[in-house]
Amino acid sequence: MYYKLGTIKDLEAVKDKIPTEVYDKIHEILSTLDNEYGANRNIDENDGGFVVYSDSQDGIDEALKITHLDKKMPELVDVIGGYINSFFLKNNEYGINFIAPREPKSKNKFRKWGIKYDV
Repeated sequence: MYYKLGTIKDLEAVKDKIPTEVYDKIHEILSTLDNEYGANRNIDENDGGFVVYSDSQDGIDEALKITHLDKKMPELVDVIGGYINSFFLKNNEYGINFIAPREPKSKNKFRKWGIKYDV
């Protein structure tokens, strides 16, 4: 399962389903997006972007269907405790963060983007 989060309001609706350290990072990202692009923006049509949080890497494949990413490599990879945050820039004003747990290499859905599990 995954959550597509575009604003702080979206994040607050699922706050109890996200680990604290991951929630804090997502809050930081969405605060920036809300401040720069507006908290009432259409996250699919206006500038800014969104965060995809999945409680497993299996949710990433499903989430990829909604993003239409044509890039193979992320702009940034960050580790948040036991989670990987991969940032993809679709254009100059639109980015997508994927955040999912680190799992054994055999299950690593991020490997197709060239992301090493043991970052």
